[in-house]
Amino acid sequence: MANRERERAGGIRDTRSLTLAVRPSLMTEHDTFLKMICANPDDDTARLVFADWLAENGDPGRGEYIRVEVELFRRDADDEAAAARRQALFARRAELLKAHKQRWLEPSLGYARESGFERGFVQALEVPTREFLTHGRRWAAMTPLTRVRFRAADGVWDPIVGAYLWNPEELFASPLLSGLAVIDLERNRLTAADVELLARHPDLSRLRELRLGWNDVRNDGAAALAGSARLAGLESLDLVNNRISDAGARAIAQSPHLGGLKELRITRNPIRKRTWSLLEERFGFALM
Repeated sequence: MANRERERAGGIRDTRSLTLAVRPSLMTEHDTFLKMICANPDDDTARLVFADWLAENGDPGRGEYIRVEVELFRRDADDEAAAARRQALFARRAELLKAHKQRWLEPSLGYARESGFERGFVQALEVPTREFLTHGRRWAAMTPLTRVRFRAADGVWDPIVGAYLWNPEELFASPLLSGLAVIDLERNRLTAADVELLARHPDLSRLRELRLGWNDVRNDGAAALAGSARLAGLESLDLVNNRISDAGARAIAQSPHLGGLKELRITRNPIRKRTWSLLEERFGFALM
């Protein structure tokens, strides 16, 4: 973290001297750069070298956009002395997006938005689960995708329930989830059995935020989350309105794996005051 702060404070380095260190093979330079960026989404070095490469290979606007966004990300928003520079960067960012946004978003088939860009690349999608399973591997090879809001509207219509129902088993077994830092499954009619499948996914080591609000997780689902060592890296967990009562809340409060939470949203559940006190004792100001 200290190194990252020093980088932000120092602005963007000249990356030409780094080109040899990350020189891609002749597979195709463009694709190899993307592979490195997607494999290391938190590292800016390959992004900046790629920006230089784009400027030298016929796509200067794309290269400049990457550099502008990386510099904005690194600059301190509270630094009044740098306010003028930030305003200039935001203005240039807007100009580049106006000129090129449609082309840059096109590979994401309309599921990415302007707000989904981060440090020059699309990193967030809102997508039906079936489309993600169909196109996700291609998207993950083109951009460092780290945040996905899943929509289950592509399920099968159930006339009795009066809603589209879907089977999340294929999604929760997909290796594509291993690259995500944020998984948003809010309002997808998930049950405890569904959440148990997710909690058993073989690799959720990059996952930092899990949004499960407004589902039907109940106590068994909460216990499955609490008992999953695969969720030990979580920093934010949303369980709002999931019919979780005291037993499920106690499981969360006593979990050996959720101690890293900086945010726990678990309101609108029938949790009694005594059990709520256990959550407060464990999570303090992280409890919401």
